[in-house]
Amino acid sequence: MSSDANCCFCTSLGGTQRCQDEVYAEKLCRFHYECLLRGEILPNGQINESLSDQNRRRTINFHGLRDDDRIYLEP
Repeated sequence: MSSDANCCFCTSLGGTQRCQDEVYAEKLCRFHYECLLRGEILPNGQINESLSDQNRRRTINFHGLRDDDRIYLEP
């Protein structure tokens, strides 16, 4: 699957992780597209800074992220 087939929402968790769900509309998955319609995220795929509900911000940020299953080994 190409990167164009995935949602363009970029989390505020370091600004490098993107939602892994498939595109539904406007380069966003269905969940993030509905957030866009509610004004919770911006058209460029970033969370709206005016969203003050921290639980909702976490829900939006973590939606579509896959768990990192790599094993961490200390050097």
